[in-house]
Amino acid sequence: MMRMKGFTRLTALAAAIGLAATSAVAVHDDGTFELEGNAVQDAGTPPPDDWQTLYQGGGSPTVFSGIIKDKNGQDDIFTGGGSKTPNFIADWRRKFSPPPPDKNNITNAYAANYVVSGEQVIYFGADLFADNGDAELAFWFFQDDVAPAGTGFTGEHVDGDVYVAVKFSNGGTQSNIAVYEWWEACDKQDVPGGGGPLSAGDCAADNIRVVVPEGPATCNGAHAADQPACAITNINEENSPWPYSPKSGTDGKFPPTTFFEGGINIFDAFGENKCFSSFMASTGASTSFTATAKDFALGDFDVCSVDVSKTCVNDTEDDDAPTAIVYNVRGCGYNDGGGAINLTTFQNSINGGANYVPADLAWYQPGPVDDGAGGTRDFDPTIDCDDPVKLADAIADGSVVGSPSTFDLGSGDALIYQFSETTASNGPSDTVTLGAQGTDGSPIDAASDSATCPLRTFAASFNVVKRCAADLEDIGDNLAVLINVQGTVCNTGEVALTNLTLVDDPMMPTGVAVTLTPLSTTLQPAGDTGDCTTYSGSYSPDTIPAGDICPFSDQVKATAIAPVNSAGAGCTLLGDGTSECEAISNTATCNLRAVNGDNNCATGPLSPLPSN
Repeated sequence: MMRMKGFTRLTALAAAIGLAATSAVAVHDDGTFELEGNAVQDAGTPPPDDWQTLYQGGGSPTVFSGIIKDKNGQDDIFTGGGSKTPNFIADWRRKFSPPPPDKNNITNAYAANYVVSGEQVIYFGADLFADNGDAELAFWFFQDDVAPAGTGFTGEHVDGDVYVAVKFSNGGTQSNIAVYEWWEACDKQDVPGGGGPLSAGDCAADNIRVVVPEGPATCNGAHAADQPACAITNINEENSPWPYSPKSGTDGKFPPTTFFEGGINIFDAFGENKCFSSFMASTGASTSFTATAKDFALGDFDVCSVDVSKTCVNDTEDDDAPTAIVYNVRGCGYNDGGGAINLTTFQNSINGGANYVPADLAWYQPGPVDDGAGGTRDFDPTIDCDDPVKLADAIADGSVVGSPSTFDLGSGDALIYQFSETTASNGPSDTVTLGAQGTDGSPIDAASDSATCPLRTFAASFNVVKRCAADLEDIGDNLAVLINVQGTVCNTGEVALTNLTLVDDPMMPTGVAVTLTPLSTTLQPAGDTGDCTTYSGSYSPDTIPAGDICPFSDQVKATAIAPVNSAGAGCTLLGDGTSECEAISNTATCNLRAVNGDNNCATGPLSPLPSN
C-alpha cells in the first residue's frame, strides 16, 4: 500500500476520525479486555482478558509485550535537551542515574495487540513507583525496531508512528487523552494559532500531527462510545499480579493512581490496521511537546508477523530420474499478526544448501476445498496450510496472484505458494524462508519452515532366459562335446542398468565358469527401446554324462549396476550409492543325443536346438 502524502492523506485522516465517532463498539467494552482500573482478572473464565491473564500465559492477544521492567538493577532515563517528543530518535539520549523523580519513575510497562472483528485494538499500561495524585504518561508505538544503544537509541521514526498522551489529575478523577502520529511534513509554524483546541489533521508541533483531539479519557464514561481511545487509573489500592514494590505502601499492591491502563482502536483512529515493532511508555512529556521526557520503559512489540508452512510431495513419478527427482512443494504465507502485510521475499534451500528462488514459484489466493462430506468449504489457514491435499484443492480452485509483494494480506489470511524442485537427493529435508513487511513498510521478522520430502526408490530388476544345445566338434583327430548357450536378458525395472556381465554356471563340472557375451551391456528401463539384449557363448564340459541322451543342465548368472536411489531383490548397495544387482536364469537342459535305446551317448542322432 502506498503511503499518502499532503492534502490527500489529511483528507483520509479526517475521514477516518469521522468514522471513529460512529464506531459500534467502544474500546472499553468490546468483550476482549477489561479496562476497569485494575490488573486482576475478574471472576470467571476469560475473555475478557486482563493483564493478570496475559502475565500468567493465558488470553488471546496476537502479541503481548510481556511485563517490561524499567528498574532492573539500573534505571533507563531520558536525558538532555534533545529527548523531546518532536525530535528525531537519533537526538534522544539516555542515562542510568540518578533516578527520575519518584512521581515520574516507571516500574513496569506493558502492551497487548488484539484483532476484534477485523479491527486492530491495542491495550497498554504502566505502573509507577510513587503516587502524587497527578500523572502524565505517553505511549509510543514505533513501526521501526527502536532499542536502547549506548547513550542513545537505534531505529528511527516512520510517518504514522502512534503517540498516545494521557494526563490524570485530582487523584485520577479527571483525565484527558489525545492521539497523535509522527508526520515529518508537520512544522511548528503550521500549528494553528490562537491557543484554541486542535482538530484532527492539525499539526501539533514539529513532526507531530493530531489524530484524535484531546478530550476526556476515562473508560466507561458517557463519552467513551464516541472515542477510539480511552484510559483509566486506579482510584483505590489494587493487587499487582507481578512483583511490585511502591515507594510507600504494601509490596504487591498498587497505591492509588500508580497503575494506568488504556486502549486504542487503531482501525477506528487511523482508518486501517497498522504494524508496529516496538513499544515505549514514557513520563513527563504528555502536556508540553517542548518538555524533556523523564523516564521510559522500552521493549519489542512485533504486532505484525508472518508464518510460513511447507509440504513436499511427489505428484507423479513419471517425470523422475534417479539423479533428477522432481518434488512438488506447497505451503502458505500466513498473516498471523494484527496489521496487513505484504509478502516480499521467498527462498528455498535443499538439504541445507544455498538459498535460491524457485524458477516456477507461483502464488494463489486459495479457493474452496473438499469438506469431506461431498461438498466444499472455505480454506482455513489454521488447519489446511499443512495438508498437501487441501493445498492442492485450494490451488485448483483458486486464483493466481501475480505479485504477492503488492497484495495486501489481511490478518488471519493466507496466500498459497507452489513450486517444484529437482534434485539428486532422495527424500531431502529442505527449508523455505519467507520475508514480509507491513503495508506501511514496517519491518517484520522472516519466517521459515522445513519439510522432509518422501523417499523415491527406483525399482531395479531384470531377468535372464537361457537356451542351450549340445553338439560335437572336431578337435584334431577327436570329437569333443560343445555346449552352445544363448538367450535374452530383459530389464523389468524403471532404471537403466549398465555394466551387464553374464557367466554360465554349469551344474556339470567344467572346471571353470564361462563368460558369455551380450549384444549390449546396457539395458534401458522396461518398456523403452533397448530394454532387452541377446547373448551367446559355448563351453566344453570335462565329462560326459552316462545314459542314452547325455543331458547337460546349467544356469546363467547375470550382474548389472543400477544407479543411485535404486533398490530391488538381489541388489546390493555399493559405496558410491549405486547397487550391484544379480539375476539367475532358468535351468536349461540340453541333450547330446536323441534317444535310440542303446544307452550310449556316442551313437545316435544329435538332439536339435530347443525352439524356446
